[in-house]
Amino acid sequence: MYIRFHGNYSSPKTKQPYGIFVVIYHLFRSDKLTESDSKLYLDTKEWFEQNLPNPPFYDDNNSVNAVTWFKDGNKTPEMIIHLEPFINIAKKYNVKLIKSISKELPGILIYEDEYQVGIVPRCANG
Repeated sequence: MYIRFHGNYSSPKTKQPYGIFVVIYHLFRSDKLTESDSKLYLDTKEWFEQNLPNPPFYDDNNSVNAVTWFKDGNKTPEMIIHLEPFINIAKKYNVKLIKSISKELPGILIYEDEYQVGIVPRCANG
């Protein structure tokens, strides 16, 4: 099983909904967060930067137009617990987040680590 938290608006690049990290970054970037929520955003972002591998396709600005999904594994609950600050920020600022679940790989696999998969949606190529 695969899990993805995302917004209800899509990236013009990937044609897929923006993931939770970008959705909350958009709030931060637009100065909509309070000072304490900005600090919470930065602290949470830092935790993920230290604990969740960054897929290599992000190194070239995601030229393959991939999106990431969490894998349903032993470490997934820890990741989801650490997403709670982002989920709470979204609720506080009335930003809709969607939790999508797929029982099968939700696209063409191009990356995998112990926490997540990077996929190119099957419909992205046509």
